Amino acid sequence: MVSSLAAWLCRHAPRRAHLVLLHRWTGLAIALFLLVASLTGSLLAFEDELDVWLAPELLLAQPAPGQAATDMLDPYQLRARVARALAPRVQVNQLILHVQPGRTVRFLADPAIDPASGKPYRLGYDEIFVNPYDGRIQGVRDRDEISLRPSQLMPFLFKLHHSMALPRVPGALLMGIVATLWTLDCFVGMILTWPRARPFVAKWKPAWLIKWQAGFHRVNLDLHRACGLWLWLMLLLFAWSSVMFNLRDQIYLPVMSRLLPFDTSWRGTAPLVRPLPQAPLDWPQAHAMAREAMAGFARERGLVIDFEEKLSLDRRRGLYAYMVHSNADIRSDTGNTGLLIDAATGAVRGHWLPQGDRSGNTFSNWIGALHMGQVFGLPWRIFLAIMGGVVSLLSVTGIVLWWKKRAARQPRAIRTRTPVQGAGGKLPKHRGSGN
Repeated sequence: MVSSLAAWLCRHAPRRAHLVLLHRWTGLAIALFLLVASLTGSLLAFEDELDVWLAPELLLAQPAPGQAATDMLDPYQLRARVARALAPRVQVNQLILHVQPGRTVRFLADPAIDPASGKPYRLGYDEIFVNPYDGRIQGVRDRDEISLRPSQLMPFLFKLHHSMALPRVPGALLMGIVATLWTLDCFVGMILTWPRARPFVAKWKPAWLIKWQAGFHRVNLDLHRACGLWLWLMLLLFAWSSVMFNLRDQIYLPVMSRLLPFDTSWRGTAPLVRPLPQAPLDWPQAHAMAREAMAGFARERGLVIDFEEKLSLDRRRGLYAYMVHSNADIRSDTGNTGLLIDAATGAVRGHWLPQGDRSGNTFSNWIGALHMGQVFGLPWRIFLAIMGGVVSLLSVTGIVLWWKKRAARQPRAIRTRTPVQGAGGKLPKHRGSGN
């Protein structure tokens, strides 16, 4: 069956020479971007550990002497203290319900409207790190800042990985195009390894092997081809999930919606004409409303709620987003089961289930979690770091292959080049030619 499929594809595929050119120039076009993304991705597999090591003053919190590690402030008190400390320039639109002992609580900083100008305040930061034991603000950070300071290094590497440290929209577009080309090139590269003779399996087997005893250029070719084959499925997963992250509405959903059903209620509510100037409910009331809605949703879907994650107010859309951890979650440490609740009426406007809902959502959430190392613990993150090295290897070996073939073509081009004519239109005489 495999040989029959391969034969059919070879008959109906474009000419091999065209595929070689396509693979060569696509690979060269995306090589630098993949090299940067793969090297930064290897480090981002351990983002949390590295961030704590580089910026302990932001991420670690110590209780007062004699205070128990679990004796933390009530979530309402903690949010209120932060809001008072940063008023009137900052709106604190989150209620953090899941706090880890020994770690600071991260709030997002939403700029308030300056009454003098009618425009949002310029803050210079978008993250606030708060000690959960006393409510003290330990520091702030701007994740979009391009800096090599220790506290900014991991956000910078993430920005470099996601968008080449460009502004958000053009950066996402650029890396989305790179990911789309990479996805297509995965299939082209696979087809180029298929033998044109039979028996198919016997002829294809050498492409999976590396002849270590051969010369440098043969080993380079074998590394490029064999690594691409053995890890083809993982390379495709990284490429296609990158399309999902960067060009979800433009490419990913139009393609995947033809194959799998999706629930898009989480993103379906349009923005209000004007953002909400004030929260319609105080936070205890909003929290109680969210709990009641989630309890009904859990009964309907057969969910078991393990712990609450956070409650956020989206002023642009007039919605509360309530996140909990349930038996539908993929990650073990963070709750991603969510409801969108109308801030005025309490009606449920959308839901989000990591798995167990529509198959398109489940597939997308799984490839996203695999891409970001959010499942299977430390072994998977080590594997991701190794995969980053493999993608770098494929980029470098591909450039070396192109360079060698380019150098091999140059002498032939020189030999076949037509001699340059002189000013009078005649070929120049050569010394000792007898002319």
